[in-house]
Amino acid sequence: MKQILTIGALLMFCLTLQSCFVKTSPNMSFISKRDLSSDTEVASVRVPMFLTRTFLKSKIKELDEDDAVAALALRKIKKLKVMTISGNKKDNLMTKYHAYLAKNNFEELMSLYSDGSKITINTEMKKDHVKRVLLGIADEEDYVFVDIIADLDLNELSRMIEYYENKKEKSKIIN
Repeated sequence: MKQILTIGALLMFCLTLQSCFVKTSPNMSFISKRDLSSDTEVASVRVPMFLTRTFLKSKIKELDEDDAVAALALRKIKKLKVMTISGNKKDNLMTKYHAYLAKNNFEELMSLYSDGSKITINTEMKKDHVKRVLLGIADEEDYVFVDIIADLDLNELSRMIEYYENKKEKSKIIN
């Protein structure tokens, strides 16, 4: 009986860890394998937060002393997915991404251009909480998408922004 329970527990643990392996198929709902050309390379990872938190626990303790705001943000993250696509020659990938954002009521927080790459930061809100952040980075034939599920209060978010702006201004004054 103990062996059956042990084997069952190990099997459940392995199934839980299975999600953090790198996969060669898309892990986000706005894109499917058939939308990509055959020479396209896809790498996608879903990181279980219980694993991430155990590895980051010491870092969060350090951040509590040095940067309490960043430590607070790390604690609020519930789920993290990353997907990279390279070698895609089809132009409709970003169109599908933006259609997905519009369909699911994401608000564009900001859009940046940096070294030829377009970076978009989009949020899904419920009342005064940011429930989900979706980052999209497009560069010629390469794309990176990061999906962060969290529970950030807008007041906390504005305090974080204010904190880092003040910190940046203080460093300019010192230098």
